[in-house]
Amino acid sequence: MNLIEINNLKFAYTTEYVLKDISLNVEEGDFLAIVGENGSGKSTLLKLILGSLKKDGGSIKLLGKDIEDFNAFERLGYVPQVNDLTKISFPVTCKEYVVMNLFKEFNFLNRPGPKQWEKVDIAFKTLGISKLENLIFKDLSGGQKQKVMIARAIVANPDILILDEPTVGIDLTSKTEFLRLLYHLNTHHKKTIVIITHEMNIVKDYVNKIVKIENGRIIC
Repeated sequence: MNLIEINNLKFAYTTEYVLKDISLNVEEGDFLAIVGENGSGKSTLLKLILGSLKKDGGSIKLLGKDIEDFNAFERLGYVPQVNDLTKISFPVTCKEYVVMNLFKEFNFLNRPGPKQWEKVDIAFKTLGISKLENLIFKDLSGGQKQKVMIARAIVANPDILILDEPTVGIDLTSKTEFLRLLYHLNTHHKKTIVIITHEMNIVKDYVNKIVKIENGRIIC
């Protein structure tokens, strides 16, 4: 089953196309890397999949529905880059940060209940990072933050996990640990994963599919 199906996708910010006739499928159980240098168009493709940009041509289907008719973006677990936009300045604990992604399940007092906290515990245990639950999120290392952000993404049990440049800004050891964690999620928990990256040499041993974008086109 194709969870993401893209055919002849085109997009332009002005008059020149940034993406040209992009076609690709993400099947259930895939661990796909979309690779390319900065400016190749891969980040634009990600924004189109997440619905933050509107395509100029072609089609995008998410979980079998045309993106124009799709309104269940919570079924896509998105993990952004660890950068200034994702830093949190106030002293929220990691488990409080993760439970925020279950806000639709909160009770009439707008607070999480026992069921939500149980889901948070399961997410941390699944990733093997229970020791981080009560630590302050803003004080973590880059690699630790990435793991907690995965916990936040998977706590709502999404159909697809999408990560934007997750290995940027962390050391090589942390990158390896992080990719092993994703591989574990894919192989043992059957989670479909899409990773956007320019570090193909690091991710190639963990994924089962690679799509390379260059100058707005898929070249392999």
